[in-house]
Amino acid sequence: MDKNTPELWDNFWEKNELRQDDLDAVKYELLTIRWQRIENITIDHFGQFEGLNILEIGGGIGTNAALMAKMGANVSILDYSKKALKRSEKLFNELGLKVNLIQDDALSLSSKYKSKFDITMSFGLAEHFIGEERQRIIETHIKALKQGGVTFISVPNKYNPPYRIYKYLAQKARFWSVGEEYPYSRGEFKEICKSLKIKDYLFIGDSFYWSLNFINPIQILKKVLKIKYNYYCTKKQRGSFLDSHFSYAIILVCKKK
Repeated sequence: MDKNTPELWDNFWEKNELRQDDLDAVKYELLTIRWQRIENITIDHFGQFEGLNILEIGGGIGTNAALMAKMGANVSILDYSKKALKRSEKLFNELGLKVNLIQDDALSLSSKYKSKFDITMSFGLAEHFIGEERQRIIETHIKALKQGGVTFISVPNKYNPPYRIYKYLAQKARFWSVGEEYPYSRGEFKEICKSLKIKDYLFIGDSFYWSLNFINPIQILKKVLKIKYNYYCTKKQRGSFLDSHFSYAIILVCKKK
């Protein structure tokens, strides 16, 4: 796997221009059980999205950040890749939404961003770090929070079989394009929380049943042949007891006391 560098991600996002699929993803994300759970936690804790200051770290497309902006939040996206930020900016512009773009390294976050946000979050970021940086990137999410703030950290799950099979085959076929990626487990998250003295945390997941698409042969063939297909869910997902343990994404939710 290629090392994760700003150059790798600049190259990745330069090759992956904004598509209609990305705009559709904002609409379809509303239907996912992951979003439903994030929305419920946010409403229960803050009462509403409107007026909240939110930071997405490692923005990429910025789907969830865009959803929160549509609901009245003040959204910032931080990334060390200039091309990634440009990609996020295009999405927000197409949707007629405002966004504050920050080019910075999350592992050496400027002090001016510490204790500034009601919500910090990332979706597919932390798994690209190794060693002690895996804890440092979690700590960055916490440091940027105000007292009483909430963080959502969504990562691939070490114990989701369909994802592990897909990743193994994609790497063997040299079809893997997103650099180093090492999934987390609930156990690793618990150890990090213990080390950082975080006591108020829980786990949620996305849909385990949706993750079966990773090993759906028709979906795989369409992707290999670059045939257009609908990757996103098109009806409201329902959760199951499997989600927080075996879904593709596990989401660590922490509250800063």
